[in-house]
Parts: sequence; C-alpha cells; structure tokens
Amino acid sequence: MSKKWKIILGLVVVLFVGGYVMTNITQDEAQEIEKEVNRVHGEYTTIEIFHIEKVGSNRILVFYKWGVLGKRFTVAELKKTLFGWNYKSGFSIDFREKRRFTALNELGIMVGLVPSDDYHEIKIETSSGDMQTATILENERGTKTYWFYVVEEVGEFQEIFNASVYAVTEDGEVIEEIEKPDNEPLY
Repeated sequence: MSKKWKIILGLVVVLFVGGYVMTNITQDEAQEIEKEVNRVHGEYTTIEIFHIEKVGSNRILVFYKWGVLGKRFTVAELKKTLFGWNYKSGFSIDFREKRRFTALNELGIMVGLVPSDDYHEIKIETSSGDMQTATILENERGTKTYWFYVVEEVGEFQEIFNASVYAVTEDGEVIEEIEKPDNEPLY
C-alpha cells in the first residue's frame, strides 16, 4: 500500500472514530432513545416513556404509552449499534387487557395494568410455586399505572406464561388475582 493511501485511510478512520465519539458525547442517550421510539410510531404520536430497563451490555427495554389518548402500553426492545439505538422488537397491551406475556428474543416478559391504588406490590407465583415481585411503574404524576416482570432464562419462560399474578396490600393480603390472558405467548 502506498504512503498516499495509508494517509487517506488513516484520515478516514480518524474522522469516523471522531464523529462517533462526538455524536455519543453530545447527544443525550434518553433523547436518542425517545427519537427511535418516535420513529417507530411516527412523529405525530404522543409518547410517554415510563421506564428504561437495561437487559444486556447493548440492549434495553423501553416501557412507554402511546396512541390516541395514550391507550396503548408498549414494551420495545432496542439495541445499541455503532450509529445509535435501533428498534428490534416489541408488543403492546390495550387499556382493556389486565396482563400480557410474550417472548422477545431471549427474554420472557409479562406486563399488566395496575388494578387499583389499594395495593402495595404485584406478586407472581410461577407454575413451580416460586414467588417473585414485579416492578411497578408510575406516570409523571406519581400514580401507579403498569407493572412488568422480565425473565432472561429461556427455561423459565413457561414458568411465567402459566403464572398466577396477585395484587397484594402492604399487610400481605391478596386483594385481587389478575386474570390470565387468553393470548398464547408470541415466540
């Protein structure tokens, strides 16, 4: 390779690396994630992001509400690439659904609506009898709105798809069993 081509190649590498570093330093991650979610649904859709859950070194789950009057709650999986965040997959629940479960790549995910403000936590009893606690999400006003539970072990997917879900008071009293949906898990 001639000296001229080595210099040109060196400049291209320096410009590429410099551009990548400057883009990542100057652009806020949250804004970049919101921009990607907006790209998926269209720029005229109102989106309210509730939570971002890191599920790997370069993957996240974004929990947000969108649509006419914000009636769709969505879980989207995004992957970090050299050029930013890219939408990989996702699913939504309607405001009428009590809970839903699915598999996104190597993740088993269950989400649902909060039944009422009278409860303290959401408990998940897997089909093997193990008791787990779901993460509760609040909106901008601090109202409990949705909950989610993520399983990263492929062998545990069936455990949550057949799980019983309970709304529990601070005293440990079960005040409601959240109905199992009719949907089959999406693989």
